[in-house]
Amino acid sequence: MPFFRFLSNPDSRNFTFSRRDLLGKLSAIGAVSLLPKLQPKSSYPSPEFNIGDLVASDWEPDEEDDDAPDSATDFGEVLGMRWLPEAESCFAANTWVYYVWWTHSTCEGACYPCYDGEPTRGCDLRLVGLEEICKR
Repeated sequence: MPFFRFLSNPDSRNFTFSRRDLLGKLSAIGAVSLLPKLQPKSSYPSPEFNIGDLVASDWEPDEEDDDAPDSATDFGEVLGMRWLPEAESCFAANTWVYYVWWTHSTCEGACYPCYDGEPTRGCDLRLVGLEEICKR
């Protein structure tokens, strides 16, 4: 059916198009698009380390082992992190824990690379650069 014939059709005369309604809808859409997006505020601080950061953990071996060095350092890469809102195991509440892929150590005889699946506290880690890792 041609457009002009549609207009002359008696049924099409009941069709009304309110400009006021259109203006109201367009104004509402425009107002919503101008409002700033609401971002939920995080209730926890930013993590100390990010995924992919190269980290090290300094530790002291057992005193009973005569062959062990006085201290050792494990090196690795952060694979993931988790916020603990409540105390869990040996970790305090409201803290970040990190999951690390351990790549190598200064301790002789250690079996690396490995991922033990155990979380590590941020205070037990320090950020390292490639130059420190390449020295080892």
